[in-house]
Amino acid sequence: MLRGASAWLLAACAVLISQGALGVSLSASLRNFYTEYEVVKQCLEQAQLSAADGETAKAAIAKIETHYLERDASIKKEVLLKEAVANKDEGFRIATRSLKSNLRQYCRATLNELLAKAGEIDAISKR
Repeated sequence: MLRGASAWLLAACAVLISQGALGVSLSASLRNFYTEYEVVKQCLEQAQLSAADGETAKAAIAKIETHYLERDASIKKEVLLKEAVANKDEGFRIATRSLKSNLRQYCRATLNELLAKAGEIDAISKR
């Protein structure tokens, strides 16, 4: 009897831990998408992407943000946005440091990441 109760307790702890880890994972994922959006905005300023690309990215990040915040309302958006700006700066340093790096290609790839995630969310919501 005691053995069965401890198994249930262990299972309950595993669920609670996995939910906590999920929250951290969702925050990290959303921060990464915020970073990608910040990169796209920087690319717009440097004329590496078009204004239409910027509007598309803006719609994509809005969809991504809504999806993640609906899944975990405890996500601290303001903190993630600050971290995203710092990450964007580091990403640009790395991308521009390498002579082999093509900034336009980096900008395009980043935009495509945002659009792909927004497409995934659309597919999930249509089920």
